[in-house]
Amino acid sequence: MDKIIKVGLGIMIKDGNKILLGHRCDNYKDTGGIYEPGSWTIPGGKQEYCETIFEGAIRETKEETNLDVSDLEVYSVADDIQPNKHFVTIHIIANKFAGKLKNLEPTKHSEWKWFELDNLPQNLYTPAKKFIEEYLNKEGLL
Repeated sequence: MDKIIKVGLGIMIKDGNKILLGHRCDNYKDTGGIYEPGSWTIPGGKQEYCETIFEGAIRETKEETNLDVSDLEVYSVADDIQPNKHFVTIHIIANKFAGKLKNLEPTKHSEWKWFELDNLPQNLYTPAKKFIEEYLNKEGLL
């Protein structure tokens, strides 16, 4: 295996005290990312060559949810390391969104749902969980 560090993008879409999470299909194929089928995650994916992080965040969110995100801010950056995989994940907050929520990648996500920040599902995708917990801690919500 090539020892390459990749860039991942995780986008937390906020709607008041709620965030959007997608349930990764139990039979989801490994696409070279951190493989955790059956978990709940925020929109996101891999940054593409010659794409800014905000362009990638907008693209990934639109591809997965049909939502157009804006008022983006970089919140934090984390190393997500598993055996034979290393991602530097850029955590981005989308303070605004527009459009009708749709599940545009049903082979990847079985559904998208809004969750209250104080009532999140237990089985969060590891990189998303890291981001969400950091956010909750910094905001004094944990």
